[in-house]
Amino acid sequence: MAASWLLKRCCSTAVTETTKGTRWQRLVNSRAGVWCRSLLSDYKEACRETVLGARERPLKASVYLGLLGGMYVCYYTNPDDASFETSLLETSNRLALLSPWIRSGTSDGHVQTLVKLRNEGRLRYASLGIASLTYYTDYDSESSLYEARCSAISVPWAELPKRVLDVGFAGRWWVLDHKMKNFDINEEEFKHLPPALVATVPPSPQITESNEKLHQESWKAVVMEDKSDGLDSIQKDMDTPVKETESNTLYKAQTS
Repeated sequence: MAASWLLKRCCSTAVTETTKGTRWQRLVNSRAGVWCRSLLSDYKEACRETVLGARERPLKASVYLGLLGGMYVCYYTNPDDASFETSLLETSNRLALLSPWIRSGTSDGHVQTLVKLRNEGRLRYASLGIASLTYYTDYDSESSLYEARCSAISVPWAELPKRVLDVGFAGRWWVLDHKMKNFDINEEEFKHLPPALVATVPPSPQITESNEKLHQESWKAVVMEDKSDGLDSIQKDMDTPVKETESNTLYKAQTS
C-alpha cells in the first residue's frame, strides 16, 4: 500500500511539472506571445538603428536631441491657471499703489478687464502641452441659464483666436508682461507735447560718467582755505610802495 501510494505521488508530480511547462510553451506560442516578441524585436531593432544613425550623423542627432530637450523644458515650465491668477493679482496690486494720474492707461485698462472677467467667472484656461492659453467666455461655468448650457448655440471653436487674452510660454504670460511695460508712466500727460520733447534718447556713457562724478563730488565735505597767508601777502604788497616812497624822500632831502 505504501509503495503504491508513493508511486502515485511521483506520477502526479511529474504530470503537474509537464503540464506547467506545456502551459508556458502554449502562452509563448500563442498570438499574444508572438505579438509581444515581435514588438520587443522591433523596439530592439529601432534602438540599434538609432544608435548607429547617431554615430554616422552626429549633427542631425544633436539637433533632434536639442529639439526634444527644448520641448521637455517648455512642457516643464508651462504655466498653469494658478500662475496666471497669481500674476494678475500681483500686477493689480502694483497698479493700486500708484495714483490714477501716474499709472499707464493701457496697463490699467487691460488689468481691470482681466479682473472683471475673473470676478464674473468668465476666464478660461487651456493647456497645449508646451504652451497655455487664457481666453474668455460669455457666461460663467456655473451659470444655469439656457444660453450657457445649450451646446447648439454655444460659441464655436473657430472664434477662439478672437477670444484669447494671453499666451503662457516658458514660465511667463507674455501679453500681461507686455501690457505692464512702463506701467508707471501716464501717456496722456505727454500727448500734447511736441515730438522732440516726447522722444527721449538715453545719455552716452561719457555723459553718464561725468554726471556720476559730479554727484560723488557733491557729497564731499567743504574744505575751508586759510586766508591769513593771503592777507599777509597783500599787506606786504601794500607796505612796500610806502617804504620805497619814504626812502626816496629822505634821499632827496639829504642830497639837496
